[in-house]
Amino acid sequence: MIFRVSALARQRAQLLARRTFASEVAASKPAAGGGALNALARGWYNVFGKSTARYSVFLVVGCVVAEFGTNSLTDQLWEMNNAGKTYQQVDWSKFDPEDEDEDDDDDDEDDDEDDDDDDE
Repeated sequence: MIFRVSALARQRAQLLARRTFASEVAASKPAAGGGALNALARGWYNVFGKSTARYSVFLVVGCVVAEFGTNSLTDQLWEMNNAGKTYQQVDWSKFDPEDEDEDDDDDDEDDDEDDDDDDE
C-alpha cells in the first residue's frame, strides 16, 4: 500500500507542524495599540461580552431598538409613497350622506300617525 505511513512518521510530522505553526501564530500576534476599532471592540467586550447576562440584555435591547427603528422607517416610506391615499389622509366629508334623507323620515312619521287615526 502506497499511502500507509508508520505511526512514528506520523508523530514526527505532527510535532514538526506544531512547532512551525505555533511560531507563526505567536509572531503574527497584533500589537497592543491596534487602533480605534480595536479599542472599540475591547471596550464593548469589557462592558457586554464578559458576562452572559450582560450579553443577553444587550441582545434583547438591541433587537427591540432595531425593531422600533425598522418600524419607523417602513412607516415613513409607506406614508411617503401613498400620500393622500391612506385612511388618515382621506377627506371623509366628501362621502357624508345628504340631509334630505332626514326630511323624508319626518314625513313618514306623520303618515304613520294618520294611518293610526284611520284605523280607529
